[in-house]
Amino acid sequence: QSRRSSRARPMEYSFGFVGVGTMNAAIVRGIATLPAPPKSLVLSPRGAARAAELSAEFGPLVTVAKDNQAVVDASDVVFVGVLPRLGEEVLRALRFSERHTVVSLLSTMPLAEVRACCAPVPPASVVRAIPLPPVAKQRGACVMTPRHAPVAALFSKLGTVVEVDSEEEMRKMIGITCLMGQLYAQQLAAQSWLQEQGVDAGAAARWVGAVYHTVSYDSATPGPDTFASLVEEQTPGGLNEQVLREMREAGASLALRDSLDDVLARIEGRPAAARERTAYSSSPADPSP
Repeated sequence: QSRRSSRARPMEYSFGFVGVGTMNAAIVRGIATLPAPPKSLVLSPRGAARAAELSAEFGPLVTVAKDNQAVVDASDVVFVGVLPRLGEEVLRALRFSERHTVVSLLSTMPLAEVRACCAPVPPASVVRAIPLPPVAKQRGACVMTPRHAPVAALFSKLGTVVEVDSEEEMRKMIGITCLMGQLYAQQLAAQSWLQEQGVDAGAAARWVGAVYHTVSYDSATPGPDTFASLVEEQTPGGLNEQVLREMREAGASLALRDSLDDVLARIEGRPAAARERTAYSSSPADPSP
């Protein structure tokens, strides 16, 4: 029985991080602050300043290796978080063994290429994952493929993990992560509107943030019909229903779908569909007959 299959509990593994950019640093911080962290987290010297900061903060739990190969040698599970254009070069310079699990955070490097670079690691032990930065606070979200129980168990400790069966399905899921900027822009527009009404900027920001955070709780652990049910709950003729209806009439929902279609086309490396775009105008209707 292999070492990997005999140990299902992720905190019994040692974890290594090749590249210490924003995402790997967030994962390190999330793991290191768990009530029962693993025995060791080993960081590469890539991103030296951030690696040194994490090592200083978490003491003997987090160490900085002399090079990337030392990270691999000291680890059971290796997270790879370098720039995608450097992925093949970095991975091919490393010597892996069959005992390793490799978690690729490389956004544009296909799983087949990662597996080829990591041989002789078994294909089922090479995983692509797209986590979001709040994993640092154990409030993140991660989509991953293929299904891998220990890696999924780890990410479940850092927030919500969704496992999918294919890279094709994962590419479609990635598009949803691109809604962050649009969400923040919507919050900014709401804050700006409050300030235009004379509300203090700090109070406006706190209220907008609190409302968005609060209403998202009802949809934080959804089933297949949760979102539809929440929309249907809006009272006809009520204020919530008014905003929903006016935004739909302005084309907001269709614009969102169009943007997701365009993002998916870009992720899949194909041209986006040509479509006619109509800018929304908020000019008041002309009251004259």
